[in-house]
Amino acid sequence: MTPSSIFSFGNSFVILGWLLLLILPHWKYTQTLVLNGVILLLSLIYAFMVISDLGSFEADSFNSLASVKALFTSDTAIVIGWFHYLAFDLFVGAYVVRKSKETGLARWIYSLILPFVFMFGPVGYLIFVIAKTVKTRSLME
Repeated sequence: MTPSSIFSFGNSFVILGWLLLLILPHWKYTQTLVLNGVILLLSLIYAFMVISDLGSFEADSFNSLASVKALFTSDTAIVIGWFHYLAFDLFVGAYVVRKSKETGLARWIYSLILPFVFMFGPVGYLIFVIAKTVKTRSLME
């Protein structure tokens, strides 16, 4: 498979996880399918690609902006980085749903937060923490 086809597969496949979180957040198998299905497969592909491309990795590859930039000069390295984002953003999305349910955050609120997690990972998580804090504090009053 080419980096381009792996990239396309990852972009399409990850949507399954996000749809489960948005459409079936209360289904008893959603967290399992997202964590041990979608994220696990993305992680396996990621690991395979990293191991296959270890020859270009050097110990000081993360010491400077220029070194990190040099890591992303090949299509394979870009796909590896992209899969990293896909897997971790979906992991954070699953966490947001799980913790929202535990704290009683309304489904419509965390459903509005999930697209921010999907597109802007840390910003989505920040919005979730703010919403959860507001919800928790309002329960204390």
